[in-house]
Amino acid sequence: MSEFQFKVVQRGSVAHIDLSRPDEGNALTRAMMFQLAKVLRACGEDSSTNLVVIEGSGPFFCKGRDGKGESRAGMTPYEIRVQMMGAVLDVYKAIADVPVPVIAKVHADAVGFGSAMAVACDITLAASDVKFSFPEIEHDIPPTMAMCAALGKIPAKALSYLIYSAEAVDAQEAKQLGIASKVFAQNSFQSDADAFIDKLSSKPKLVLETIKKY
Repeated sequence: MSEFQFKVVQRGSVAHIDLSRPDEGNALTRAMMFQLAKVLRACGEDSSTNLVVIEGSGPFFCKGRDGKGESRAGMTPYEIRVQMMGAVLDVYKAIADVPVPVIAKVHADAVGFGSAMAVACDITLAASDVKFSFPEIEHDIPPTMAMCAALGKIPAKALSYLIYSAEAVDAQEAKQLGIASKVFAQNSFQSDADAFIDKLSSKPKLVLETIKKY
């Protein structure tokens, strides 16, 4: 099977990574997560890139993990850790490894891994109508990897409630909790988010890198 290709567009000094699966709610398989981490690192290594933006289209920013066709049958605990859990953790690490800011441009709902990926980014821009949720407990799954991405971003007591309740929070509450950085009106989200991105990307790369490293 050929490797999944994310749509990457360079606009000036900004690398835009499109999750590229609108018909599937931009849900990602574990193989796609490994590929996303690879793309993130490649963007970060490009000397012409001042910012990296993760975005998508369709009814979801990211609906979470696409587990169709996955099986742990016959896998050792180590293989499960590397192949199953490792894919998710590699995305979080890649976001941290990119030397310039990584921005999540959340135009629609973010669920599970989608919420965790958004909160893992350095800046999360959200449209006013979107909701964030961690529904894993509803499927009898402990979302420890999502919690790993959120620790230090969301207060521990609030994170515990979000995880145990599986409740979705709107954009304004997400901002208060530290999931989102800035909320823009839904009807002007694209233009407002792009204006912020353009302004930030015009700053000297060394300044952007120094702030992230600090």
